[in-house]
Amino acid sequence: MKIMTIELRTNPGVTLTAYLLDYSAEMPNLKVRPALLISPGGGYQICSDREAEPIAMAFLAEGYQAFILRYSLNENAAFPKPLRDAEEALELIRKNAEEWGVDRDRIAACGFSAGGHLSAALGTMGRLRPNALILGYPAILDSISDILPSPIPSLDELVDSSTPPAFLFATTEDSMVPVEHTLRFAAALNRAKVPFELHIFQKGEHGLSLAKPLTSSGYRFCVDAQVEKWFSLCVAWLKSVFGDFKADTVISGRIPTEQAAEYSVDISIKVCFDNPVCKQIILESLPIWMNMPILKAFTEDSLRQINEYNGLCTEATLVEIDQKLKKVPYKAVPK
Repeated sequence: MKIMTIELRTNPGVTLTAYLLDYSAEMPNLKVRPALLISPGGGYQICSDREAEPIAMAFLAEGYQAFILRYSLNENAAFPKPLRDAEEALELIRKNAEEWGVDRDRIAACGFSAGGHLSAALGTMGRLRPNALILGYPAILDSISDILPSPIPSLDELVDSSTPPAFLFATTEDSMVPVEHTLRFAAALNRAKVPFELHIFQKGEHGLSLAKPLTSSGYRFCVDAQVEKWFSLCVAWLKSVFGDFKADTVISGRIPTEQAAEYSVDISIKVCFDNPVCKQIILESLPIWMNMPILKAFTEDSLRQINEYNGLCTEATLVEIDQKLKKVPYKAVPK
């Protein structure tokens, strides 16, 4: 995995930290991945670490690329300054999508509390928009401005048909950002006919993050087994919006030994290895196989099947081996 932090141009101290999973030829279905642009909460006064890297790690474990935006705070938090940070971050991700292994059309803005306000602002006010929103106990209404460094706009009034699909969760016990914020945004999405999924948990205080001990700062009230479920629910929702990773490739079949009429990469590797000439052809082309005891477990599979699973050689090499094998006189296996 590659981790890098980029200073954005919008305001001093604004950074985008990228967590980029490596590409492996063994997993060609993961060459391009959906991504999360994560905005931690903190009342536009701090960016909470509890809602930053742990969230990124959780989504990385599900196969997503992750980016953490540490946006403008305190004296720089007057709108639209934080929104400009989020716009630049999203623009940067899309600009570098190919290099960073990101699907530029499958980027979700994920935010918590004040970061939820920023993510929702990107989805409703941004000059460019994410493809989905994930909002955890988000501040939505301007009525909360009196505890923030600067006034914020009420975003439920700005929802329209161009707002992306959203996943929202909150708790009824939240006294800092009342559940009304989440409900008002959901109602606005409903009026605009924007798809959304909403989860309101009965128990739980503000700022639960993943609601697990690892994000609790050691406090018991930050752990809740029910609220913890938001993450698995969110991943399932994301798959319904973005789709899952491709897993529909069928390994090519092999020609049954009793039907074989010639040596090839499409018959049992055991049959090929039983012929010294064929075995030599294969090992000369793929010397790495001489030191792979695991091949003993694949004796009934064809060379093509084994290669499709392990990716040990190129298609051109496979064709070359096939041509050489077919020139060897075939000896039928006794029944």
